[in-house]
Amino acid sequence: MVPLMVLFLGSAIRVGAWESLTFDLPSGGRESLWRDELARHWHGQTEKRIEGGRIDVLTGEYAIEVEFPHKWHEGLGQALHYANATDRQGVLAIIAYARGEAYLHGKSRRRLELIEEQCSANNIKMLVLFPNRPEEFIRHVAPIWIE
Repeated sequence: MVPLMVLFLGSAIRVGAWESLTFDLPSGGRESLWRDELARHWHGQTEKRIEGGRIDVLTGEYAIEVEFPHKWHEGLGQALHYANATDRQGVLAIIAYARGEAYLHGKSRRRLELIEEQCSANNIKMLVLFPNRPEEFIRHVAPIWIE
């Protein structure tokens, strides 16, 4: 009975199957900042034009689409297209809002798990980009004047 219990406990704990990178960027930074930093990191070209689109980052091995989590559907389709058009491994790089995987909350973690499942089912590699400055993602609200 003990071996079955250990097996159950081991399968209940999920560690993200995705790869991740952390950059010294604010989580609210423009997508182009993330694209450029990823291109520098992997020595890739940015905005490579192909028929039907522009690849965010193209390396000798990867065709990468960079997206925020709420646009993952679009990003997955683009990564598939770019992989087929270039004969390279398609990658969907998701810009996270949390500082790292340990800081992901339930809803964010579940969304990344869903994205990873869909990427895996479509032979697309998933990469999560974590900001080193998530505190800069504070939306500033216009002051309310009370008279």
